[in-house]
Amino acid sequence: MKVEISDVGSTKRQMRVVIPREEVNAVTEEIYREVAQGVAVRGFRKGKAPRHILRTYYGDYIDGELSRKLVREKFEEAVREKDLFVVSMPEFDNAQPKENEEFSFTATFDVKPEVDPAVYTGFDLEKPRVEVSDGDVDAVIERLRQTFAEVKEVEDPAYGAAEGDYVVVNVSSESDTSLDRERMTVEAGARSAFPGLEHAVTGMKVGDTKEVEVTFGDDHFLEDKRGKTFTLKIQVLAVRNRVLPDVDDEFARMVHQGAQNVEELRKAIREDLQSRVESEARLVLERQVEEKLLEANTFDVPESMVRLQAIMMLQGMSQRLASQGVRLQDVYPDADQLRDESMASAERLVKTSLLVEAIAKKHGIEATDEDVEKEMAKLAEKYSMSVEAVKGRFEEQGRIDEMRYGILERKVYDYIIEHSKVVEVDKAREGKS
Repeated sequence: MKVEISDVGSTKRQMRVVIPREEVNAVTEEIYREVAQGVAVRGFRKGKAPRHILRTYYGDYIDGELSRKLVREKFEEAVREKDLFVVSMPEFDNAQPKENEEFSFTATFDVKPEVDPAVYTGFDLEKPRVEVSDGDVDAVIERLRQTFAEVKEVEDPAYGAAEGDYVVVNVSSESDTSLDRERMTVEAGARSAFPGLEHAVTGMKVGDTKEVEVTFGDDHFLEDKRGKTFTLKIQVLAVRNRVLPDVDDEFARMVHQGAQNVEELRKAIREDLQSRVESEARLVLERQVEEKLLEANTFDVPESMVRLQAIMMLQGMSQRLASQGVRLQDVYPDADQLRDESMASAERLVKTSLLVEAIAKKHGIEATDEDVEKEMAKLAEKYSMSVEAVKGRFEEQGRIDEMRYGILERKVYDYIIEHSKVVEVDKAREGKS
């Protein structure tokens, strides 16, 4: 078999394969032998039917197999022989091979680009300053108090509903009884299913009645009420307010597993916030690195690679939305815009991954099995799962390679950041240079 490769573009190749007559005959003989042994022809013992009889009954199958073995299989053999990384379905240009004749075909296909990054160090990078203040810790504790607040009914008949209280009311309408509600709960000053009730109930006491006008907006969930105004009578049945827990050792043990007192709770919150802001700062750095890598290293990538990546991204997005009961077309009704944006994002992702792989190869950076095991151990600890369960889930979803690439990318970014100039800046300055 003779193989010739020619460039027809920066990422496209054309292969011409010539298969000598002797090899064509050998493949043909193999096909006839397989057919003869696999079928029964009346008047002949199995495996003994002559070739012209087999061709009479199974000529189309024989021609199809001959084409498959001499085109598809020989193409794959040539790809391995020439060590090509094919990233698209090949387009074949050939006639039907014939028995006892030399056969040739051409195949045109995309190949993975060979990237040689010229600039990937010495960048000027800005990292947001990582700071966690006592105020940040206090804010988290306050949110925890709100979350663990106890709702109690107010017993004082003179108490007027304050903002944030829950007011239980009966609602009636003389003009539209479909608006009547019994024991409807309204959060004073915050939200209500009927626009304006959240303000009307503020200051009201148990037993109070009031008439109020409500106007339903054009986007209200009650479609038949949109744009209309109604007079409603409301009667307060109960007022409930939220009692925030004291910040004491009991509270610390309740809201954070492992914390025995307030001091330990504050320490755990600070560590969590520190980890979070450091992760955010790292993401900012990585976005800068990606941007500078792409600016400094321009090269072409096959559209087939970009299209495949875009399809994978859209499938992932669709599955995530479907798990929430939402359709992709409802979130992104403009299919053309979504396609264009997906292709642009996919091209950036493909180019970045090629650069990461090239830099890793140049400096011997690897994501080892030990690295993967450590990453799984971290996830297991974070989500209170066993390492085996984490591994099983990633294997089931076919995402081990994805994890391995993520580790490799992180190591390459570490190398780039270490060999660049990094200046800490306040968040307000971030991205302004």
